[in-house]
Amino acid sequence: MEVKGVQPPAWVRDAVFYQIFPDRFRNGDPGNDPPGVRPWGELPTPTSFFGGDLWGVLEKLDYLVDLGVTALYLTPIFKASTNHRYDGEDYFQVDPALGGNAALRALVAALHRRGLRLILDGVFNHCGQGHPFFRDARANPASPYRDWFVWEEEEEPGYACWAGCPSLPEWNHDHPDVQAYLLSVVRFWLEEYEIDGWRLDTVEYLPPDFVRAVYRTVKEVNPQAYVLGEVMGLGTPWFRHCALDGVMHYKLWEALVHFFAREEWDAPRFVRHLWHLWRSYPRWANFSSYTLLGSHDKPRFLTLCGGDGRRVLLAAAFLLAYPGAPAFYYGDEVGLEGGEDPDCRRCFPWERAEGHPLREALRALIALRKARPALRQGSLGFLYAQGRALALKRALPGEEVLFLANAGPAPTEIPLPPGRFREEQSGELRSGALRLPPYGFAFLTRAP
Repeated sequence: MEVKGVQPPAWVRDAVFYQIFPDRFRNGDPGNDPPGVRPWGELPTPTSFFGGDLWGVLEKLDYLVDLGVTALYLTPIFKASTNHRYDGEDYFQVDPALGGNAALRALVAALHRRGLRLILDGVFNHCGQGHPFFRDARANPASPYRDWFVWEEEEEPGYACWAGCPSLPEWNHDHPDVQAYLLSVVRFWLEEYEIDGWRLDTVEYLPPDFVRAVYRTVKEVNPQAYVLGEVMGLGTPWFRHCALDGVMHYKLWEALVHFFAREEWDAPRFVRHLWHLWRSYPRWANFSSYTLLGSHDKPRFLTLCGGDGRRVLLAAAFLLAYPGAPAFYYGDEVGLEGGEDPDCRRCFPWERAEGHPLREALRALIALRKARPALRQGSLGFLYAQGRALALKRALPGEEVLFLANAGPAPTEIPLPPGRFREEQSGELRSGALRLPPYGFAFLTRAP
């Protein structure tokens, strides 16, 4: 199949993603716990395991559906030695501590019955030291896998490894057998387990031609599967290469931190930055990228906000008003805090999940996004930016939705376009201007 340009899956524009770090979400089967599991809720260390597994994710699907989630992204689940599993040892085996292949098959089936999607984390830049191909190549210069890695005798540790980490030897993507092997992994989980796409780890370290080969392979199996790249910088080159459907929009996340969390930018600077990002990507890529509030690689948004839940909700409301596939990191909806890795990977506090006010507010906002096609599919307009206040417009033929935000500590009044608008939260008709409290926001729909 010849890929001509990029055609992201139609479902991504309507998606609400939820990222799960499996070891920390829920322990559904203590019988598969690895040795030395720590008590649930203890502060994590780089090496601690807590026993979360795919059976635990399966147990809580109704919780996720009730929140409004439509797609899951799981960090690596294949057999490995660490809790994060970015050091894969067997790409064809779900880690037994997560429930093995049977748990994944059951999870995918249950997700699809509920109309949800699943993307897995593809770690194709490197493997772990425990991968049998690397062990053989390291021990035996005549190994058939010797050329599958890059040896650097003049540099420590003697081979190419991700970011200088000896436990993560890099694949030699120039070797055709390496590419064939990794592409067989891509194809296997799509064909045999019917996953809905791949998140490609450390894309910026991978050769563009290999990423394009992954993209082609995915689309050959399922044109509606999603190919998402972890990109910390601008994703423009990957879209030019026709290699990805979307990127994890970390450049947008950085702007959310500057404006909402740390309050370092005013609204005009924030909106200028948004415009720069918007015009740096093809229009389709703005709608198909993964717009995140948090991830396993960054401090929790609530912690960045100094514990102020108002600012977390305001940033979440902005993401739900903005083009792209909004994505939430497990526990953000119940006020889970945490600093730099590993602190941002704490266990989910299930004891406070029921009725948490932040969760209930987020649930209502997700429902609003689902009810208003303009918030998912509509054009974007920047209407107002002054001080700490801004206004955006999303529009489709026959529907116009405004998002107004006051990201400051004092009440402010934001002008409205001509006409009458109905405030979604109160149902009241508004015209002229709307006064917002500190850290307040509003969605308004043009009234006839």
